[in-house]
Amino acid sequence: MDLGLRSRTALVCGGSRGIGLAIVEELTNAGCRVAILARDQARLDELVSDLRHRGHEAVGIAGDLADLEFYRHASDMATATLGPPTIAIFNGLSPRSGDFDAMTIADFAEAHHQVVGCFAAMAKAVLPGMKAEGWGRIVTIGSNVAKQPFRGDRDAAYVLANTERVAAVGLSKTLSAELAPFGITVNTILTGAIDTGSARAWCAQQAAEAGISTTQFMDRFVNDRIPMRRMGTPDEMAALCAFLCSARAGYTTGETILCDGGVSMAMI
Repeated sequence: MDLGLRSRTALVCGGSRGIGLAIVEELTNAGCRVAILARDQARLDELVSDLRHRGHEAVGIAGDLADLEFYRHASDMATATLGPPTIAIFNGLSPRSGDFDAMTIADFAEAHHQVVGCFAAMAKAVLPGMKAEGWGRIVTIGSNVAKQPFRGDRDAAYVLANTERVAAVGLSKTLSAELAPFGITVNTILTGAIDTGSARAWCAQQAAEAGISTTQFMDRFVNDRIPMRRMGTPDEMAALCAFLCSARAGYTTGETILCDGGVSMAMI
């Protein structure tokens, strides 16, 4: 299926590993030029070299994803090397886990900065170019806690994520209405358990605390909590993201789309 993305420039935040890397692969295969934002310059150099060797146009931009000014710098660099980004993927930082009693007011402020502030900074950096083009796609990678908060009765508590992921959806929804007249769509994908390196590291930690093997923990986890009885793959996330970025999804905006294997039972 032709997604109509050939020669578009995409800015992919957190694009060097896991879900972000899968999105980079999906977009470059669809013909996009991609600017990859991540912290590790050596990893970015390796990734960009591989993409260019395969005939794709890409640039790696290293920086601190918690630095609001980094997003303007990254957008300017992408524009200078690849052209103005008309696609932006916010796959940023995650708040730390813990219950309400364990968190300070500073922890809440930091989580808001990571999840909402950085999303806003990325949007402000790319929107002038999108408005000038009369076309744009913004997709944020969120969490299914925005639909159904984790209670914390098993494993860790997630009061910060439960709070700020909803706030990010609010910003996405608001932007979708403001930007629709400019031909810009804004959508959020709410992820569940996706089989990435970080997810496996979390499983290994939980298994060690429970005194069982990682394999045993993962088997229990997927069978007890995921109706599909497996984790999702980064490629499945990336395929959905690429569609939302495509010309074929031009009338879809302001949506929060679950990709969690049926975990969330929320109806609206």
